[in-house]
Amino acid sequence: MRRRLFILIFALAALLYFLYRVAHQYAFETYLDTLNITFDDFPPEYAKVLNDSVARGQQPEDFDYAATFTETQIPRLIHYIWFKDLYATREGATQIPSVGSRSPELCRQFNPGYEIRMWNATSAREFLAAEYAWFLPTYDGYRYPIQRIDALKYFVLWHFGGVYMDLDIACRRSLDPLLGFPAWFPEASPLGVNNDLMASRKGHSILREMTEGLITHNRNYLSPYLTIFWTTGPSFTSQMLQEWYEKCGRGGCSGRSGNKTAGE
Repeated sequence: MRRRLFILIFALAALLYFLYRVAHQYAFETYLDTLNITFDDFPPEYAKVLNDSVARGQQPEDFDYAATFTETQIPRLIHYIWFKDLYATREGATQIPSVGSRSPELCRQFNPGYEIRMWNATSAREFLAAEYAWFLPTYDGYRYPIQRIDALKYFVLWHFGGVYMDLDIACRRSLDPLLGFPAWFPEASPLGVNNDLMASRKGHSILREMTEGLITHNRNYLSPYLTIFWTTGPSFTSQMLQEWYEKCGRGGCSGRSGNKTAGE
């Protein structure tokens, strides 16, 4: 009898916790939906040009971005990361991916006034050693090299601000319209956000949350995929964004900051 009662209580507690987590996630996703960047967030003249170009399947032509987007929060700086020989046990060098390998070239074409920084393994570790030596034990101790790349993304955005993008992502037009928001992250499916393309102003508190959270979330799970996904990858990004939201609350998260983004 006692055993059955214990099992019943345990099952009820598990169900209540599950329902709590579902409600929690729903509230968070609902909050993120209120921050989606839409045509309404841009000046009418640009929204019209962009809408027309999307309908035609062409890029906006002869649009004066500089005159239209004069106030920015995110600096005109694009970060890429490429670690040669990412996995030393594999034969040959790790090459820049063929799909999207023209990304720096295309982004420079559409954003001629931007600074583009390509981070490699050497410059990454030198940067962390000079500015964030407290993180080196975690950084050097990562089991999988891609975790170091993910971690670096958060630190460079926290320290410098700007736009980070993976090399298999490329620019199709000027990024100027997106620099007026304090931070933005692309929406992931079915939940949360991705970390293959991110942007923020320098010193945004969500990025501080992420850099500090890398240590507390550093665990090894059942598989390489789960370990990367939960400790530095998209699930980590989404979880840290949710924790940041819960700390600041709706009243403290002022500002509009984009498609599945954090605002402050």
